[in-house]
Amino acid sequence: MKTKALVYGLVIAVAFCSGIHQAIAQQTDAEQPDMAAMMKMWEELAAPAAQHQGMAEMVGTWDATISMWMEPSAPPMTSAGVSTFSIMLGGRYLRQDFEGSALGRPFKGLGISGYDKFRQEYFDLWLDDMSTGMMITRGVADSSGTVFTYTGKMDDPSVGRKDIPCRTVVTKIDKDHCRMEMYSTDESGSEMKTMEIAYTRRK
Repeated sequence: MKTKALVYGLVIAVAFCSGIHQAIAQQTDAEQPDMAAMMKMWEELAAPAAQHQGMAEMVGTWDATISMWMEPSAPPMTSAGVSTFSIMLGGRYLRQDFEGSALGRPFKGLGISGYDKFRQEYFDLWLDDMSTGMMITRGVADSSGTVFTYTGKMDDPSVGRKDIPCRTVVTKIDKDHCRMEMYSTDESGSEMKTMEIAYTRRK
């Protein structure tokens, strides 16, 4: 009985595969994928654009002044750090290596920023040694190309919250000054400013 079932199953599988092969063979030239067009599309999407050139303006070493708010009405905690920006993977991504302090201890962070030509949006990935997670935000630039607004979600293990809506605003003040502001949303839905980093290019 088992042998007959196995043979029957094999016959069905062979017939199914044969039908697929015949269907593919019967496709007209117009239905066949245009490999040349597909390759051209991928090459165009993979080539760095003006948005990537704009990110490259950040390359260099920057002194950072960090302000962090635990409560909206309380004065911020301040600290200093250094960020080194570099271009990677042929000009397609901007890497930030940060070293400083946070909450009274040494702190290191790594950021990868880019512009997705297919989605037509900016994105930012952040990792640091104060967690084992990551934060990903996506955003757009304003008409001047100097203010970038990102939105996403973050976790706060200290209060047991996951997927907290957050917003980041990056402003290019001039070629030697930049500001990053971060906002998060509390459980009532109110947004508060939690961090600001003022960057000054090191000469």
